This record gives sequence, C-alpha cells and structure tokens, in this order.
Amino acid sequence: MDTEPVLAGPLTEQVQLAKTDKHALNTLLHNYIPFIKKCVSSVFCYSGRYNGQLRADNLTDAMLAFVHSVQIYNPEQGAFIQYAAVLIRNRLIDNTRKEIALQKRLFSLSAQIDKKETTWEADIAREIYNRTEEENNLRLEIEAIDSEFSQWGFSWAVLLKKCPRQARSRAVCQRIAETLRRNPGLLARTLASRQLPVTRLAETFPRKTLEKYHQYIVALIIISQGDYPYVYSFVPQSREPVPGEPVPWEEAGK
Repeated sequence: MDTEPVLAGPLTEQVQLAKTDKHALNTLLHNYIPFIKKCVSSVFCYSGRYNGQLRADNLTDAMLAFVHSVQIYNPEQGAFIQYAAVLIRNRLIDNTRKEIALQKRLFSLSAQIDKKETTWEADIAREIYNRTEEENNLRLEIEAIDSEFSQWGFSWAVLLKKCPRQARSRAVCQRIAETLRRNPGLLARTLASRQLPVTRLAETFPRKTLEKYHQYIVALIIISQGDYPYVYSFVPQSREPVPGEPVPWEEAGK
C-alpha cells in the first residue's frame, strides 16, 4: 500500500521547506494530523463541548491554523510545535466564541418574537444561558493562557504560589509589565527569547522584585497582550506614578 512519505531532517527545516513547497506542506500536514486532533480534543474536552467525536468543521479549522502557523513561523519564536499549538487553540477559541455569539443573537431574536409571551421562566433561562456562555469563554481562555505559560516554563499552579501578597509588590510588578508594554522593541525581544530583561529593567526597578516575581510579571504581559478579555477583567490595573517617583524609561529605538 502506498503511504504518504515522511520528510527527513529536523522539524524546523521541514517547516521552512513547507513554506514554499506544496508537496512538503501536504506531507507535513499528513504527518501531524494526530497532533492536530489532540489539540482539538484538548480544547473541547476542557470546555465541556466535546462528546467523544471530533466535529469535521473543528478539525478543518485546526488544519487551516496549522498551515497558517507553517507560513508565518519564525524559528526565533521558539519550538514550532508549541507555536502551532497556540495558533490552533486560539483559532478554535475564536470560532467557538463566534458560534456562541450567533446562538445568542438567534436566542435574542426568538425572545423578541415571543416578547408578549415572555415569562419569568424565560428570563431565568436567558440568565443561565449568559452565565454558561461566560463560563465557557473563561475556561477556553484559561486553557489557552496556560499553554502560553508552559512555553515560559511555568503553569497556573506555579503562578498562584508566586503571586506577590503585598499590594505594594503587586503595584511594582504591574508598573514593570506596563513599562515593557510601552517599549515595543524590548517587548518583542522579551517575547521572542521568553526571558525578562532583568539587567535592563533593574536600572529602574528593584532587582529582587524582578527575580522573585518574574512569573507574575510575565503573566501580566501575556494576559494583556493576548485576546483574553474575560481573564484580563480580573487583572488589577497599574496606577500612574506619584510625584517624585521614578518614571520608567520609554523606548527610543534602543
């Protein structure tokens, strides 16, 4: 029986070849179908929407996201497998949100048509629906964020142990994260290397805080930079510096 050939060489080289070679892309996609299916099932197992079988449209979306990850992947962004997994999960989460939003619009339209017959039971049903939608979106975001955390070498469980307990320490961490967000060049290098620029930041902020709470600072950056509105709503916002307090340096093409 003829089988799909397996590409030779390191995965990074296979991905680079697949960018311009359609046959190589098809072969790479064929070889990583089990990985793609695993990404799909992990998203929907976590959200409670998985019934033991993969929906064809979910698998198709995941395959398209995998192909897109091949096309835009840069080795400086880290391991390809982790990079592709994040893109696949993000696409599935986005499509799931759109599907839920459509269901909500249809529900609202039906409610308007039957407005004269609306009862307190219908009001309760809508409230339950809205809560369920928000809980599902929050679960999907938590899983996607945890996948990003894993690329930095920690998890939600580790983060909970590393969070600063004092409000003053949390405020300093928030200002550190805000400083990086205001500095596009340094932020890009930080995300690519997955290492906080401690030496550079220590020019303005306490090194002890940077070293002790670096996971918390990274989490603030990841959550604020990604499309995570539900989780982001729980993140305390940084305050403006008070008079006499050092003002973080800004990016000036450095």
